Amino acid sequence: MDPEHHDQFVVLYVRHQIAIHSFIFSLLPNNVDAEEVLQETSLVMWRRFAQYQAGSNFRNWAFQIAKYTALNYRRKCDRDRHLFSEKIMGLLAERAKEISVDVEAELRVLDHCIARLEDNDQQLLKDCYAEGVTIKAYAEKTLQTANAVYKRLNRVRAKLLTCIQRTLAVEGNV
Repeated sequence: MDPEHHDQFVVLYVRHQIAIHSFIFSLLPNNVDAEEVLQETSLVMWRRFAQYQAGSNFRNWAFQIAKYTALNYRRKCDRDRHLFSEKIMGLLAERAKEISVDVEAELRVLDHCIARLEDNDQQLLKDCYAEGVTIKAYAEKTLQTANAVYKRLNRVRAKLLTCIQRTLAVEGNV
């Protein structure tokens, strides 16, 4: 695969990675199985990327591969009576597609709503949700009580929730 084709795959995969992961995890009841199918799906997508039609819906293409990879995995494990039937897997796949669209819209709107927050509220979110940071550590660093930080975070979260709900309602996504 030429470097440009490789870059296209990586960009598209990263953009839809969360949706693909969620879709697969909605199809399989066991996280270990879902992780295995996720790995296999990623490999199949990589191998078949030359067949992907540029400009078409990458997420739907990926979901189709994930669905069939999960079905094949399920067939291999058919001896286990705790697995879903193919009909149930199909229904779950359709519902997961619908939910994925909702999640993507919510994430897009969340970014918009965070950008509309006051600078000090944006900074609070960045500081409190930084990797490895605990509320207790942040509170000590800023000479506040953990309870005060939690209350402030809850107010910011409430603002974000209100903004998300209003924006989605205006866009007709509710």
